Amino acid sequence: MRLALPILLSGLFVLFVGCGNNDDFTGGSGLIETDETVVSAEYSGRVLKRFFEEGSVLTEGDTLAVMDPSHLELELASLRAGRDVIEAQLAAARLQEEKAGLAYNYAEIEHKRVSELLKSGTATQQQFDKVDLQLEDGRIALKSARVQVQTQKAQLAQAEANIARLERRLRDCYPLAPSAGVVTEKYISPGELITAGKPLARLSRLDTVWVKVYLASGDFAGVRLGDKATVSTESGGQEFEGTVIWASQEAEFTPKNVQTEQSRADLVYAVKVSIANPDRTLKVGMPVFVTLDK
Repeated sequence: MRLALPILLSGLFVLFVGCGNNDDFTGGSGLIETDETVVSAEYSGRVLKRFFEEGSVLTEGDTLAVMDPSHLELELASLRAGRDVIEAQLAAARLQEEKAGLAYNYAEIEHKRVSELLKSGTATQQQFDKVDLQLEDGRIALKSARVQVQTQKAQLAQAEANIARLERRLRDCYPLAPSAGVVTEKYISPGELITAGKPLARLSRLDTVWVKVYLASGDFAGVRLGDKATVSTESGGQEFEGTVIWASQEAEFTPKNVQTEQSRADLVYAVKVSIANPDRTLKVGMPVFVTLDK
């Protein structure tokens, strides 16, 4: 049976390509395919829970699994406590800066007053030198207090960055579905210890599928993106509306599943047709016939 399907499709392909110059028909046969996404783990850990099975229908943002977050939660609690300490140190440094600012302002006033007294002869040089030294000490103390505030701010920013990094890693313990789709393969089991990068599941978008057909150059010349197509199944019962979403820019030889030497020598062009499949009637791998509207 596995050999019969490629032979059947090969015969149909030859038939449709051979009809390429027929003014009443443009199209070919192919197999239904879909866009797939393999979701991988971004964090290493033990799988505590898995919320999907093969065949599960997921929406974007659904939680796929839970990886053990306990040691990350403990580390995060430690980082947050460290941030609290730094915030307290920053508050103390700001108070010290304020105190140093007041002392420096007082030293400036004293320096100006003694300087005037020295000019009038009512103050000595020694008194002036003393307030001059106090002013310099006040300037250095204020500068030092400001540096300490900036240091504490930098440490607080580093602590916040470390917390944000760990919070991101914690979110990675709850991997989410990046898009809507059906789980066609599952790769993990509860209790399994996995590493970052390991595949978790394969998601297939079945609400919209596509098929690739090959056209002879005469038929391909009239094909445009957005052209409508009619897609029918092998049984010939139900028909679906399709749209041309891609067309090859280069000719290629007929695919290898066409067995006749004459057909394989022909150059053809690939065309991809998208098909809405809301009720999931069309399955991946299903052979279909595509007729392009002229």
